[in-house]
Amino acid sequence: MPRLVAEHPVFLSTATPRPQDRRLALGVVAVSLLIFLCLAPFAQQPLPPVAPFIPIYQSALAISDSITAAILLIQFNILRSRALLALAAGYLFTALMAVMHTLSFPGLFAPTGLLGAGPQTTAWLYVFWHAGFPIAVICYALLKPRGEAAAAELARPALPLTLGAVVAAVAALTLLTTAGRSLLPDVLTGGRNGIGLIVTIGGDLMLTLAALVTLWRRRPHTVLDLWLMVVMCAWLFDVALSAWLNGARFDLGFYAGRLYGLLAGTFVLIVLLQETGTLYAQLARMFEAEHQDRKREAEERRRIFETSLDIILVVDRRGIILRVSPSSMQTLGYAPNELIGRSARDLVYPEDLDAIRNQMRRSRQGHTIRDFATRYLHKDGHVVTLDWSGVWSEPEQRHYFIGRDVTEQKRIERMKDEFIATVSHELRTPVTSIAGPLSLLASGAAGKLPDSVMRLVGMAHSNIGRLARLVNDVLDMETIEDETMTFNFQRVNVRGVVRQAIEANRALARKFGVPVRLDSGGGDAWARTDSDRLRQVLLRLLSNAMKFSPRGEPATVSIEPREDYVRITLRDRGPGIPHEYKALIFEKFAQIDATDARERGGTGLGLSIVKQTMIKLGGNVGHFAAASGGTVFYLDIPRWREEAAAQTADGLARSAG
Repeated sequence: MPRLVAEHPVFLSTATPRPQDRRLALGVVAVSLLIFLCLAPFAQQPLPPVAPFIPIYQSALAISDSITAAILLIQFNILRSRALLALAAGYLFTALMAVMHTLSFPGLFAPTGLLGAGPQTTAWLYVFWHAGFPIAVICYALLKPRGEAAAAELARPALPLTLGAVVAAVAALTLLTTAGRSLLPDVLTGGRNGIGLIVTIGGDLMLTLAALVTLWRRRPHTVLDLWLMVVMCAWLFDVALSAWLNGARFDLGFYAGRLYGLLAGTFVLIVLLQETGTLYAQLARMFEAEHQDRKREAEERRRIFETSLDIILVVDRRGIILRVSPSSMQTLGYAPNELIGRSARDLVYPEDLDAIRNQMRRSRQGHTIRDFATRYLHKDGHVVTLDWSGVWSEPEQRHYFIGRDVTEQKRIERMKDEFIATVSHELRTPVTSIAGPLSLLASGAAGKLPDSVMRLVGMAHSNIGRLARLVNDVLDMETIEDETMTFNFQRVNVRGVVRQAIEANRALARKFGVPVRLDSGGGDAWARTDSDRLRQVLLRLLSNAMKFSPRGEPATVSIEPREDYVRITLRDRGPGIPHEYKALIFEKFAQIDATDARERGGTGLGLSIVKQTMIKLGGNVGHFAAASGGTVFYLDIPRWREEAAAQTADGLARSAG
């Protein structure tokens, strides 16, 4: 019986027999032995000749053994086992020999049989036939321990060569017992079993016993081994009754022995067919279960798609909308049938087109889109902000997006940011006016002051400086978010911009004792970006790296041109980002240690400004933990492509014309 282990079928030739398998096999052998013992004393009892018996019996045997051989050869093709190939050859040999024996049997198709048969032909064919199969079983048992190792050694021609050898052996033995019958001694005397037959059949019995013992000793046993031992017992009873204990054709032993032969030929076939049926039943159940699971998943997806309050969008790599959820009506004012077939760029707010194209490009490179906010134009003309998450399906060549309407949330955030920006504008003038005199006092321009006063002045100067940096960061964030920050996209040498940023931060590097090293490999890399804005982003990341790295530990920068973008990586040697902060690190005012950040001059807005600036540049920023400690921040900037530049210039020329 087949088992399923780790979702793969285990065949009879590999499965370990269960207690019930052993009990059944032992029961079959016991009943067969009991019947044999009852029949053996009467083996020579003459019975009337039944003419159709031989063709019916041997046709059934040939068909049974042929089917068994075919199933074993199929399993050989799966398992590539030498042992199975040897056993299949044995069953094919018995099927072909049964055919030859039938054709040459006297009185069936010709008085002395076909193929030029003589009076001794069928007797010798029987001897060779019943010697060949035990030899094949012995080969199976001896090859079994090497099955796994030998499988890899078997070349493709092994199967046709083996089948050819079996056919050649059957043809040679048939030729020997017909055309070459004079070379063989007589084993029948006057139609009855002679001493020669008893001696030669004794050899068959010894081979059968040898096969049985070899199977028994070759452990561990499989289910196939178990039933082959049953077959060998039946084979032993067959040979003993029909050719050793009986006296002539058509006596009790002749008939009974051949019935044992038929049983021997069908035992393995029955369990193989049962195995095949069980496998098909298991496969059917698996496919049915999988089908039901898919139906449930499809129904669940349909339900989610139809009832989701968030908009679900399926687009191809060109941005053509293939499918959209009914929630599009509420979110964008368009019914699904109004959107299908249209380009998504028709709905995207023009200034967000580059950013979303870059995100889709990154998605096709294996990145998952998360929390990516993009503005869209509602059917009635107002702007809707959607926060997207999405993936790319390579087999289907489709983008799958789910977007949440965050327009109101963004409006509230903008009102808050505008309030903060207004306060910041109002603070800038008094902060500047306070910072100047404090700087003069701290530098000693007003003369020597008492130590207690100098400590207060120093503290005030430090705090007013931090307040000034916070005001400037808030105003920078405002210019990014209200679209007043301008960008000058051009062909930029990324390595040159990185060198400028490192040089501009040299004083800070000396202050914190953290040198910055630029990897010399890779050569120049050209990107389509705004060099000033990219330099500002790099200044902020370098500043962070130097502030949070241990003194004396260098921060390293490398540049790597990739297919569609240039990647800048900056590695620091700091304590790393705790897991709970990794998803929040680019949020406004997200600080791991606020006190430490204040002491180092942080405002909690630097990385948020970096993120928003990179989105406007059509790029991306991210981070991951370095293998040997510290954090790696990376910037992905769209590469400069000559063909894209030519298209842009051509478009501008046409517009001007």
